[in-house]
Amino acid sequence: MSKNFFQTILIHGSKYLGSSMIMAGTTLLMTKYYTAVFSPAEFGILALYLVMLKYVSTFAGLTLDSTSTRFYFDYRESHRDEYLSTIFWFISILSMIILFLGFIFMNFISDWISDDSLDIYIITLFAGVASVYVSFLTRILYNEYQSKSILKHSILQTFINHASSVLFISYFNLGILGRIGGQGLGYFLNVITLLREFSTQNLFRLRLTFNKAMASETFMLALPSIIASFQTVLFVYLDRIFIKHYIGDSAVGVYTLGYMLGQGLSMVYEAISQAILPKVYSDMNSNYEKARDELEAFSYKYYMGLFILTIIISALSPFIVSLFSNESYSEASSVMPFVMAGFMMGGFYKIPSLILGYHKIVWFYPFLSAFAFGTNALLNWWLIPIHGIVGAGFASFMGFFLNSLVITLISMKFLTKKMSVYIGIFYFISFFIVTILFLRVV
Repeated sequence: MSKNFFQTILIHGSKYLGSSMIMAGTTLLMTKYYTAVFSPAEFGILALYLVMLKYVSTFAGLTLDSTSTRFYFDYRESHRDEYLSTIFWFISILSMIILFLGFIFMNFISDWISDDSLDIYIITLFAGVASVYVSFLTRILYNEYQSKSILKHSILQTFINHASSVLFISYFNLGILGRIGGQGLGYFLNVITLLREFSTQNLFRLRLTFNKAMASETFMLALPSIIASFQTVLFVYLDRIFIKHYIGDSAVGVYTLGYMLGQGLSMVYEAISQAILPKVYSDMNSNYEKARDELEAFSYKYYMGLFILTIIISALSPFIVSLFSNESYSEASSVMPFVMAGFMMGGFYKIPSLILGYHKIVWFYPFLSAFAFGTNALLNWWLIPIHGIVGAGFASFMGFFLNSLVITLISMKFLTKKMSVYIGIFYFISFFIVTILFLRVV
């Protein structure tokens, strides 16, 4: 691995990881507070509104922020502002459509989640749209290696998010509305500070322009990912809907806590992925073979580190759950290892998907999402009535496992034989261990 490759990960990856750790770490610490002020049933209702926020952000963003990275470096030197302005207005149009549809269905959705929660629904709707703009503007900072700025904005948003939530809950007695309101305020103020920073630096100047060709090529490249994302959020979050239907809000709250704690693993590989993605794309344009070899050399350590980290944290699940909650949430420790293993699978496919993204091989994502996360949904429907939230945890792992495995298999035509064998061993061992653990638990 070249010195420059390692330096990129060390310099920028450390800040991205720091940013993720601050956000995730603060969320973990605040979980102790939220599980103290909210009963499992209330925490379950909050979880369902956070699922709604994820739906809104997915539909309003259409993965255009991440897809635009592939074209960003093509237009960076000559038409950057025109391209980014086009994507900005594209997202704005989508957001208006989602807000319109959201208001049409607001009574039906809010009443299903919880009676008399229309005010929470409206705040969630606008917070989801604001999160799309945060994601789009932050993506530009990633492309420009502005890791210090990303860290600064992450700290700001995290502070406002939780500080205002505590204020709204403890002082104004707003309950779940206070928590959602605090999160929404964090997004809105971050959008304002990001726009202020962009206006003073030569990173992006918004123009009243919309290039149909640029929008079209980005949308067409994003289309498979858009369909896949729709299917993913539809199927992946069905576990909480099934749990609410079969068991109740309290079980949703307990399961969500285990899911949140297990999901913390993703902050490690997301930071690494964001650090290396711009460099890998740029280097592959210059010298493909050399860039691929450097990426593979790094991958050997990456897979091993992720695997070991997952085992260690999973073993500590009972202690972690007790540390960040109370006795009424203790069953979350039985879910956490399966969720951890699932997100480890998500980390495994980051390298192969990066290579496929460079080659613009994205056509298969809708079919894969339908297969992998459709299987997840079917397993949830089958296992939750029998094995409760542990069944949901195993179903989650299987969805991530199948998704990750297929992406890796498709990418193997671009990998060396040694790398393919190495990755294959990790997949086999992971599946074997998790399956044995599930059979022992149930």
